[in-house]
Amino acid sequence: MSSGKLVRMNRIFDKTGTCIIFAGCHQMTSKDIYPGQFDVLQSCRYAMEGGANCINIGKGMIPKVLPALKPDVAVLNYLPVYPAYSKENPYEMIVTSTVEEAARNGADGLVLPADFYSEAAGAAMRTVAEYVRECDKYGLAFIVEAEYPTFYETNDDNVAKYGAEYLMFAGRICSELGVDVISTNYTNDPDSFKRIIDYVKIPVLINGGTKVPENEFLDMVEIVAKAGAKGCLIGRNISEAKDPVKMTRAIGDIFRRGISGSEAYMSLSV
Repeated sequence: MSSGKLVRMNRIFDKTGTCIIFAGCHQMTSKDIYPGQFDVLQSCRYAMEGGANCINIGKGMIPKVLPALKPDVAVLNYLPVYPAYSKENPYEMIVTSTVEEAARNGADGLVLPADFYSEAAGAAMRTVAEYVRECDKYGLAFIVEAEYPTFYETNDDNVAKYGAEYLMFAGRICSELGVDVISTNYTNDPDSFKRIIDYVKIPVLINGGTKVPENEFLDMVEIVAKAGAKGCLIGRNISEAKDPVKMTRAIGDIFRRGISGSEAYMSLSV
């Protein structure tokens, strides 16, 4: 690992070895207007105030969040947009940035979802391999969302359709290709989720997924933290929380201080 990548990884993972990423990029993936991310600057400000040490946003939003950016917070360039109104393929991934462009914009790393399930799997593997090479060349971190392909379905539906085995496969492919970090979905089972972590051999973060009740979400965060997840990549479950600052802090306290999900939930009302 180059010194440049080490410097950036030390921002992405704080002194406790934790990575709390706020994903302020949901409007790049959906035709729905999410109220919590209508104002990306404000949503990023709330997340950073609550202790998020990374923000994941589109390249066009990087200049817009600079007024609120803290010096110890990493910036991640979210790579794709999706043609959400397409009747044929609303999940077609259109990659928007090069690694060189992300470096010029001041990003510490890049984030790319990867679909290794559909007929696009071969192209996805080639894209991941190319970004690994380019990120190594420029010293940027590369994070892949090795998640279920239909990422806006409920977690229960995705687990039933694809199983934990798909996530194991997707995560290990990323590891074999040289990806630095993956984020993935919860499998609704702590044992199978821990098997993913053991199998992948690189740091694993949990994806936030669809918006769920706050107590349920924090209980899930506790489970994955105990299983060995090093942090999270979360959007709507922060930005649409009753209090995004307190929610971010509660999530961070589970990973950084080892408090329980129920303790974290109680902290929301303090």
